[in-house]
Amino acid sequence: MDERLLEVMTRAERDRVMAPIGEAMTLPAQAFTDGAWHALEVERVFARNWTAVMFASELPCGGDARPFDLFDQPLLAVRGSDGTLRVFHNIVPYDGCLALLHPARGLDCIDTPYHGLRYDLDGRLVGAPYWDGNPEAGPEALDGRPCDLVEVPSAERLGALFINPDGGAGDVDEWLMPWRRLVGADFAIDRLVPARDSDGQPLIEQRTVNTNWKTYQENASINLLHEAFTHDIYRKSPEVPRVGAAGEPRFELTMEGSLLAFAHSRDDSGATYDEVHLPSAGHDTSTVPERGYFTTLYPNVNIPLLDTFAKVNIALPRGPGVTELRHLRFYAPEALEDPAFQDQERQVQHLFDVVHGEDRIMIEAVQAARRSPVCRQHYYAPFWDRLHHRFNQLVMTDMERA
Repeated sequence: MDERLLEVMTRAERDRVMAPIGEAMTLPAQAFTDGAWHALEVERVFARNWTAVMFASELPCGGDARPFDLFDQPLLAVRGSDGTLRVFHNIVPYDGCLALLHPARGLDCIDTPYHGLRYDLDGRLVGAPYWDGNPEAGPEALDGRPCDLVEVPSAERLGALFINPDGGAGDVDEWLMPWRRLVGADFAIDRLVPARDSDGQPLIEQRTVNTNWKTYQENASINLLHEAFTHDIYRKSPEVPRVGAAGEPRFELTMEGSLLAFAHSRDDSGATYDEVHLPSAGHDTSTVPERGYFTTLYPNVNIPLLDTFAKVNIALPRGPGVTELRHLRFYAPEALEDPAFQDQERQVQHLFDVVHGEDRIMIEAVQAARRSPVCRQHYYAPFWDRLHHRFNQLVMTDMERA
């Protein structure tokens, strides 16, 4: 442990996190409430990993651009004329001002607002009018000074835009391979397209919860035991909790790299979920997949997959105790062409509105309890909590990488 980490936790707390699950404890309460911990987490978790920041369908066409902030850093996403989505630091090297102030559509270049420097959609300076008095001055007028926008490593995958600010996360497709290998056996993931409303706009949901991002992630796709107690749909189900008559698990866990997931046989959960009358998201659109999944891609994405859709959820920390959530479902193209799609999608949306509301009560209650002087670390139920244990160890491993 380096000095900065020792300022926010003790060695004993760290050792309890990294212990085997039967002896282990969760991350300490200050990991969910403390500003210094959060600042260190920004550097050691989010800068070093592939982090989802928005949906690719928000910038569908060449020339679409959107400034956004992440951890108080001004960034800029731009869809180039070649169709590639790129991210830059939204800072002009000359004057230190934002390069773009507002979202824009159909740009062929970026004219900066303070001193008029002009950039192409790849972030290269192409014009510096009047820099040396010449109205037609180009990059050569800056005489070799740094002038291009600084690019952030990024990738468009799973319908989302991912960035890796420090550039050290490795190949994005290798990072995704465990997830693809797991769910690709049942779901035709490369065929799925974003849900759209009757006007053709992507059906992106946004909400804010007053809790730490880790608490949201723990709850969203890796917490099995809470289902039967928190959610009405699961309380009514004869198949939840997900155990057989002798108490054996009716779920399969996967922990590989940044992937945390549990699968459930649809034979064992068929009565739990209302049927959606749309073409399947499986390889055969007339047959639902044999398994459903709840998956997490550490650090900030979780993706449940069930019968007709995959739902990509992005959790963006806005401070130790506030998380912005963005959600978008993906269906087979045939589903969007189905005349019943809008009605069926509204029914699915209603179900998730109810579930999200029930979860919100619980995760905000957990956040409130973090302020207590007692129970600063919590133990695990080994039967249920192996994914939670692994998630916390992934956080701890990143935090130790000075």
